Amino acid sequence: MMNLQLGDNDHAVLMLHGLCGSPLELGSIPRMLQRMGCTVAWPDLPGYDNPDPAKCTPWQEWVANAELALAELQETHASVSVCGLSMGATLALALAERHENIQSLVLLSPILRYDGWSISRPLLALLRFAYFLGVRNWVWRETEPYGIRNPELQRRVAKAVAKGEVSEVGAATLSARHLYQAMQLMHDVHANLSNVTADTLVMHAVDDETAAPRNAEEILAGIRSETRKAFWLGDCYHIITVDNEREVVTNEVVRFIEACLTLHRGEAHRPSRQRQALRDRR
Repeated sequence: MMNLQLGDNDHAVLMLHGLCGSPLELGSIPRMLQRMGCTVAWPDLPGYDNPDPAKCTPWQEWVANAELALAELQETHASVSVCGLSMGATLALALAERHENIQSLVLLSPILRYDGWSISRPLLALLRFAYFLGVRNWVWRETEPYGIRNPELQRRVAKAVAKGEVSEVGAATLSARHLYQAMQLMHDVHANLSNVTADTLVMHAVDDETAAPRNAEEILAGIRSETRKAFWLGDCYHIITVDNEREVVTNEVVRFIEACLTLHRGEAHRPSRQRQALRDRR
């Protein structure tokens, strides 16, 4: 199953929200992409979307279901981009490592490891040890600042978290099973970064409390994309799509996808030397 908002051109963008989250996390990006003429799609990813630990599935199934959605879009559109937030960005990387025909890749707050300033590494290590011992009924609860720097939004999210609801910043809790599968996915993605060749934009907050800036730096250093762009944000935390710089994020994402679309369409009608000259100017 896939939710679609059809555009009027032949380009589609596959959107991947965070682990156990919802499309709300992506803010105004989908709306602006559709206004640009793109088809915007959200796949149903059983086991990834559902915060119920009993419904959690192996990370390989998350990738496989995302691949099915990608294939469906590629059958009906001339080109496809993939845009992911948080663990959705990591999942987007997994797709790009397996499929060279993704036109452009947008990674918003990507995670290769949980190492931000709000993460207690001793506690995380203890929880992982407990998981390996078979103690798997624990959950990781969202706490302040909830991935956002904006005080007003923090208060609104705190109320949703208290009720156990999914908000603009994702689920109130993550189960042990989900976290374990997420860490396995991160390990696999980290080991295969050199397979990525799609044009790539990475946007990351310098004060990201969940994933330190070195996550983005390692991705940019490890991929083989000819076009790779980093955009650093100074006034937000992990969920950059709804925080203080959300308009900047939306504008940069739309601008990047539009530029890649224009470039590749132009390349189809240019001799190879002209294509290289265009890349050099960029």
